[in-house]
Amino acid sequence: MSIEISREIETRLADEARRQGISIDALLERFINERAALTPPAQSNPELPVWHLGGVGALHRRDIYDDAR
Repeated sequence: MSIEISREIETRLADEARRQGISIDALLERFINERAALTPPAQSNPELPVWHLGGVGALHRRDIYDDAR
């Protein structure tokens, strides 16, 4: 796999990897793992929010708007 990045980003990645004493691949893997640890897992079945609006009961359009017959 290959990706295109600017010379500036390539230089920054190489400098950071050299500073940490690891390869660029290891540095990128570390970045990805750190990002994954900070991101909450996606819910496969998110629920809709429940709003408790009090004892109003069911509303019809005529209860909200005055253009209904």
